[in-house]
Amino acid sequence: MPAGSPEALLALLSDDGPVPPLPPVAERTRLREEWGWTKQQLADAVGVRRETVWTWEMEPPRTPRGETGQRYARLLAHFAAELERRALPDRTDVPPAVLTAPALGGGTDSEVPQQFEYEIEEPPERTWDVPPGPEPDSGAEGPEYDEPGSWTALPEGTMRRCIRCGGDTPFLIAGQPRHVYLQAMARMGMPRCGTQPAPRSDEPSGQDEVQLSTPVSPPTETDARADVALTTAPAHQPPAPARGAASAAPRRRKTTKAAAAKTVQPEYADGPLAVFDVRNGSLTAHLVDGRTMPCPARTIQALATWALDKNKIALGAPKLHRNGFDADPLLVLTEAATAHFGLPAHLEDQEGLRLPADHKIVKQLTRAGWEMTKRGFGPWPRIFQRREGERYCVQLALVPWGALEPRAWGSADKLTAAELALLLGSYADLVITPRGTVAVNGEALMTALRPPTKAAWNEEKERYESAKVPGTLHTVVDPAPCEAPDEHPLVAADYPDEGSRPPSEALDEEPCMWVRPYELITDEERAKPLVVGLDVMVAFLAATRRLNVGTGPAVHRPRNPDFNPELPGSWYLDLSHVEIDPRLPNPFTSSGRRPEGPAWHATPTVAYAVELGATVRPLEAWVRPVNSPYLQPWYERLRNAYLTTMAGLGVTGELTDEEFLAAMETHKDGDPMLVALLDAIKATAKSGIGKLRQRPTGVDYVFGEPWPALTRKTWRPDIRAMILARARANMHRKMWNLARTANRYPLAVLTDCVVYAADASPLDVLLGPDGQPVSGGFRLGVNPGSVKLQGTQTMTWALDLLADGVNIANEIKGNLITAA
Repeated sequence: MPAGSPEALLALLSDDGPVPPLPPVAERTRLREEWGWTKQQLADAVGVRRETVWTWEMEPPRTPRGETGQRYARLLAHFAAELERRALPDRTDVPPAVLTAPALGGGTDSEVPQQFEYEIEEPPERTWDVPPGPEPDSGAEGPEYDEPGSWTALPEGTMRRCIRCGGDTPFLIAGQPRHVYLQAMARMGMPRCGTQPAPRSDEPSGQDEVQLSTPVSPPTETDARADVALTTAPAHQPPAPARGAASAAPRRRKTTKAAAAKTVQPEYADGPLAVFDVRNGSLTAHLVDGRTMPCPARTIQALATWALDKNKIALGAPKLHRNGFDADPLLVLTEAATAHFGLPAHLEDQEGLRLPADHKIVKQLTRAGWEMTKRGFGPWPRIFQRREGERYCVQLALVPWGALEPRAWGSADKLTAAELALLLGSYADLVITPRGTVAVNGEALMTALRPPTKAAWNEEKERYESAKVPGTLHTVVDPAPCEAPDEHPLVAADYPDEGSRPPSEALDEEPCMWVRPYELITDEERAKPLVVGLDVMVAFLAATRRLNVGTGPAVHRPRNPDFNPELPGSWYLDLSHVEIDPRLPNPFTSSGRRPEGPAWHATPTVAYAVELGATVRPLEAWVRPVNSPYLQPWYERLRNAYLTTMAGLGVTGELTDEEFLAAMETHKDGDPMLVALLDAIKATAKSGIGKLRQRPTGVDYVFGEPWPALTRKTWRPDIRAMILARARANMHRKMWNLARTANRYPLAVLTDCVVYAADASPLDVLLGPDGQPVSGGFRLGVNPGSVKLQGTQTMTWALDLLADGVNIANEIKGNLITAA
């Protein structure tokens, strides 16, 4: 049997031969990476958590023990033997490695099918993906996949012949016409163009509209190994869950092992989404890699049926966590496609943002057996259908109805269909397949990376049931009274009149907005020629890094609790006695003014007071003993997306300060698609945090009544307060270190922008008396938490506005001048 085949890997997990010795730490990492596996794939294989694999590959290493350690050692030995054999391509007498291992034990979370609570798909079998061998290439040089910014779009309507496959493509990569190959496509095991299997037999041919960029080449053994999942189900393991598990959400069809072997197609070979436009009178689907497909649909229900037919097109994206669910196909309708389906060009109900229930399109969908979510048919309608006990779902986005809001996506609605597919495909690759506004995407990403539930086997009932996952937001919890906004039923019951709650009873953790009193501006500062604004890069995202937040309900501690900086919560205490230099904003209030007495503060604020040397004596507290760094995966994914896109625009961490300042001045003049992608990523981070405390909207809302957001597990104003408190403390700490070391004090602060007096350059502000960057101060750079130049103006301009109490941090953006 071929080494690395499903049969060979089954043998690896079913024998009990001798255990090979473990290689050194560096060799463990090298073998795994050269084999092409991630830490998560290896963790799933041996039945442990990803973090456990991380400890096995760090210095000093943790020694794997027991059956999992034996499986780990055998896997590494197999990787080493196979990689050595593959390095001898001219030898035909080298036998494949012999694979031996004990059987997998049962009972671990990674060995049971997984479910997601509010959108349950049929729990899949536990699969172990076999990485493909080296891909055949047509001779074109280039990276394994294409990074954002490495391509350029040809003028609208212009197509060139791809150097790999000979098909038409609207993109140039390194000056050569080629189809785009995204990182997500690589992760899914999709071959690059020029190596894909033959088109499906039912695809039309000889038509101008069909521009499939895949040659008719037979599937290779490598492709087959990549596409056929290997199921490891020990005899003692519970059976797979029966179909029809209770859920009100759409269920997605999983490609079966037999179907995968028959078609030799990746499950989502056509990418996560398609943008539909009308070309030459026919509806055409534009895919993320530049290919196009004709679509015969004339109605929305026919479009959804076509998109879910794997024999027609394979749309979707794999889940981001083993306990999660795959992304539904996203179908984006341009203005022409919207008209093609008989939909109005503009949404008349701007208040409800949906078609009326009696609209003909809604009636047609209902008669055809399709259902919609409660938000109805609006800019982002989600429709699903139940068929034979299973549920199928698609996500739509209507561009002419404002699905891509300009504040987040810029002029994305003006892009061609091919360019829009590439933009949204890059966003889906780096962040998540869009399913609504950037705020919705930010919230959905939190849940996708940390699913709240999983499937667990119930021995008594002999069936799978949904089980809560510790460390996630798996339960709807009420806020503490101080954390709830005024209109929340908890608060309105005691303060029924809007605005009647005393400020000291509310947790006020908001961004800082402060202007230094005019009389405290020194003569030395007035003599400087310039003022410079420094903007903290994605400040709120940076504040989520390793932040411990509450995941369970709040517990009331009414009598003088001891403060614990590791315990997320809200603390009622008096910080008015803490002396802060009046040339700095007070870090304990959003106004930057000294507190007037006892008030509620989040844990990061109180912890910063302790850091400044204050003695804190809480009078009362609402704390969350159940907590975790819930947002860490969210931070890492958005940070990587942000840095990748900035690199595509020419801004990297390797630049010197002068090079960084120059690159930031021109990066918005780069590829418009990358600029739009960058704006969307930053808006996803900021709006996703705001979504944690979504307020009621609509003219019909009655003060004190609950609103729909309160039913979400992710409606957590306490987490938002923790993030904003930490962001404000982080910024104040840098201002304090700069003042203490270099005697420089801010003139104004607004959220994530701070303004200083300067001589000739922002570099003057950042350096200490020794000419070196101030330890613990602001640093220029692209990383979250570093700063960039927000704007520069004359001191005369600043003094005129400061004399009137104007916050110049709000006015300096975009004002770039050169000192005399």
